[in-house]
Amino acid sequence: MWLVSSDRQFMGYSNGRLRHSLPFFLSNFTFLPCGGIMFDRFSALLTILSVTVMLGSAGCGGGPKIPQTISVKGTVIYQDKPLADALIGFVSKLDNKDVLPAHGTTNANGEFTLSTYIDPQHEVYGATPGEYVVTVTKNEQQDMTKMMEDFKNNPAPEFKKLVPEKYTDSKASPLAASVKADGDNTFDFKLED
Repeated sequence: MWLVSSDRQFMGYSNGRLRHSLPFFLSNFTFLPCGGIMFDRFSALLTILSVTVMLGSAGCGGGPKIPQTISVKGTVIYQDKPLADALIGFVSKLDNKDVLPAHGTTNANGEFTLSTYIDPQHEVYGATPGEYVVTVTKNEQQDMTKMMEDFKNNPAPEFKKLVPEKYTDSKASPLAASVKADGDNTFDFKLED
């Protein structure tokens, strides 16, 4: 079918046939006996605008809600030395859904900063304000080749922990932190045997 505007300009071609129930924005169309459609410029503009809005809103479901996060940093000391390459976890103390878990890794000086995981595509710098239990985990590093070879015999290998067990479990860790929306959020932890 040919689409023809009121000033007889060619507008497009469609193999399909129009049905009698038309959307409101097609109501100003005039069906020509030769199978074409005549419409005025206002109807054409309204049709294009309506289709653009519908297509644009179809892809705008938005992403996840990104919460307010606060910069959090600190250090970890163990056996009177900075603890390097340790995983730091901040877990909500009160099971509050607004307080999201945060994590970080210590550098060679035992220093860390935190990030908050939202979903596989979103991770933000900092932590949400709230009360946390803090975990510290560090396992013995193993050669990947040896680890893959050992995996054939033991698919669930045990790794030697390099920090006391109590710090690795959020239910047993004595470490705590209170992240405030304003003020300094620097935390220094000293682990003991």
